[in-house]
Amino acid sequence: MRAEKAGSLAQQAQLQMLRHQVNPHFLFNALNAIRALIDEDEAKAGDMIADLSEFLRYSLISKSYADVPLRDELTAVRHYFSIQKKRYEDKLEVKIEVGPGAEDYPVLSFLVHPLVENAVKYGMKTSPLPLRVSVEAFVADGDLHVRVGNTGRWLDPAKAEQSDLRGTGTGLANIRARLANAYPGRHNLEVVEKDGWVLIELRIGGLSNHGIHESPESFDHR
Repeated sequence: MRAEKAGSLAQQAQLQMLRHQVNPHFLFNALNAIRALIDEDEAKAGDMIADLSEFLRYSLISKSYADVPLRDELTAVRHYFSIQKKRYEDKLEVKIEVGPGAEDYPVLSFLVHPLVENAVKYGMKTSPLPLRVSVEAFVADGDLHVRVGNTGRWLDPAKAEQSDLRGTGTGLANIRARLANAYPGRHNLEVVEKDGWVLIELRIGGLSNHGIHESPESFDHR
């Protein structure tokens, strides 16, 4: 029974991850932005095409339920942010800080990206502009910590499901299912709303055997 349940969760997580990998709204918006830029700024449009190409390449070649170095996940996230910065310009501010050794940790592919995508999507609906988004990763006491934050407010999943902002509760539920299947008993995912910020805090424990150097410091998201 336990093996069957694990297999079912893995299959559900794979299907959900594929939906995140090919987000039609993001793709359509990016292509529309490129089309608008072609006549205005060819160089900028070319850079955006390159970012989109690299982002899609990672989406398509990353194995469906395999570990990848956090470095690869963050590279895809940086391409995503680069596209969104060209789209939103001064309406979006991004900060990424990574502590020593954190990029070497193996994580599920497309584990961080949905959190980042939600931070931009829902932050743009609830935050004063410019929207500020931060991504932080560090190692402390053998655990990997990843924190994704955005200015704005937390949306109650029940209310979001009744509006055009549906999806935040379902997305987190699927991420929790993936974490539970991949890291049973050694992970934690929390949502914290504080001082005008919404923070998604992820901890994955028990990875110190990988020989990664630890960095006890955290980062201020402000």
